[in-house]
Amino acid sequence: MPRKLTLALVFVACLLVFLVVLMPAAVLVERVPQLRPGGAPLTLETSRGRWWSGQVDWRWQQQQGTLGWTLDFHGLTPGVELSLRTTAGQDVRLAGWVGGSDAQNWQLDQVRLSLPVALIADRIPQGGADGRADATVMGLAIQEGQVTDARATLQYGGGTVTWGRSGSAVVPVLQGRLSMEGETPVLEVNDPEGQRLMSARLSEGRFQLEVLRAWPMLLGVSQGGQPDDVVFQMSQPFSLGQAGTQ
Repeated sequence: MPRKLTLALVFVACLLVFLVVLMPAAVLVERVPQLRPGGAPLTLETSRGRWWSGQVDWRWQQQQGTLGWTLDFHGLTPGVELSLRTTAGQDVRLAGWVGGSDAQNWQLDQVRLSLPVALIADRIPQGGADGRADATVMGLAIQEGQVTDARATLQYGGGTVTWGRSGSAVVPVLQGRLSMEGETPVLEVNDPEGQRLMSARLSEGRFQLEVLRAWPMLLGVSQGGQPDDVVFQMSQPFSLGQAGTQ
């Protein structure tokens, strides 16, 4: 191969590597589809840094903050280390690793989330709650749309829960645990004495929820019965693959 052609190819290869490494974060942010969590648009603006390690400002309803990311492979799985915080509005914090190839195959690792319960409760008709919720996801893996690993802890720090026009109760600290029972992910929520209040599971393409009498007893709205009595059940189709593509 002629020397000039070799030098030209080396120059082109170095230029391509240089351009890829220095590609601004805006190129990546501009390709993020419009997201509407909770039915409200999430706006991304004023990106900084490079595509592999950058930061962007975000706005969602009355909340504002920053989102930073750094490209990070776990083995052969591509992913990013995320860090989200609010700069205006209620205090929300998120940090951890998320990666995967598509909506049917993804993972979470050592993800920590802390947010005011009101952000969720305000979207429940005739319901409300204050206090904070904290979640730590040690590991969550989805393969071909099926949960293959689920390990997490949740905590509600306690506060006042309201319902209807005048119902209210002071609720103590509640603990939740997400784990695998065989091939089924199961979430259980307990009171400070370890009494189970509710449980949920994802099995055979259906989300199933059970609420025990211990929960209305805790709220002071139950008369008679045993704490382990099931007072509410729900079962409906649920697909992680479809949910991820919406």
